[in-house]
Amino acid sequence: MAKSLKKQAEAVLKKHLSLGENKRNVMLIENTTHSRFTSVRSYKETASTLARVADNMGVHMLRDIDSTKASEYLNRRKDMLSEKVQLVHVQDRAANLVSQKTLDAERKALSILLNEPIARVYSSNDRPMGSRSYTTSQVDEIAKHQSPKNALATKVAGEAGLRASELLTIRKAGELNISSSRNWHDSRFVGMAGERYVVTGKGGLIREVMLSHETAKALEARRLNTPVTKQDRGVNFKSYYDIGGGNSFSQSYSAASKRALGFSNGAHGLRHQYAQARLEHIKSLGHSTMEAKLILSQEIGHFRASITDTYLR
Repeated sequence: MAKSLKKQAEAVLKKHLSLGENKRNVMLIENTTHSRFTSVRSYKETASTLARVADNMGVHMLRDIDSTKASEYLNRRKDMLSEKVQLVHVQDRAANLVSQKTLDAERKALSILLNEPIARVYSSNDRPMGSRSYTTSQVDEIAKHQSPKNALATKVAGEAGLRASELLTIRKAGELNISSSRNWHDSRFVGMAGERYVVTGKGGLIREVMLSHETAKALEARRLNTPVTKQDRGVNFKSYYDIGGGNSFSQSYSAASKRALGFSNGAHGLRHQYAQARLEHIKSLGHSTMEAKLILSQEIGHFRASITDTYLR
């Protein structure tokens, strides 16, 4: 019996693992423009993407995909409606098109499979992205429509600008050292008061985040006596607190947002809210816009000031 597409994809990509290596030192994958995988999460996500692409193409064996089929697929795909259209509030057809992020992920997966570069295809959804940020009052209203553990997760994610998966990894500062391979800015959390925690983000980056004393107290009230293992998108996380996180939290947040507001910008909108408010706060303390973006980029788990522009629209 032939392996499932997911198993085939994992087998193809497994040879490109470089777990635990510094991302700056990781080599490219043979003839592609993509780096080897430094985290299980990125490996699993790309495997899932490749399996989905093959399923969309109607093939049962990955070896049946060639350059021509890959190119034809991506060019068709740019005009297709997103699979997640039912999960988002939309005003027009353009908002339903496959996102550039999805197209890039599929192109990457195909490029690694075929071991050759593939020209970038641009989504027909080329209008400027609207803001995904929420107001504080909107977030408070959403939390009223969530269970206590998910409502607290919303509070934590909003205050610290966390990804949904990072909620599963939060720990007290001092229990886990932050990544030493990075040059951390001295002005992180300037002007903020509260308690520091650490989370593990993309690529295994461990960074500090700041929570208000009130939220930290509420979080500690839900600390587990013994950490539990939670699985999210095929990756295991050791969680120390009984709060929501990962894909289940994202779904809870979107559903609560629709009940409370009639639409959803997704849980990632909490990172947008944090970034926009925090940038203005840092600038108000005398930092230049570029310096403020650099500080903010590290607070949300990036090391390029330019990446923050994504969150500021």
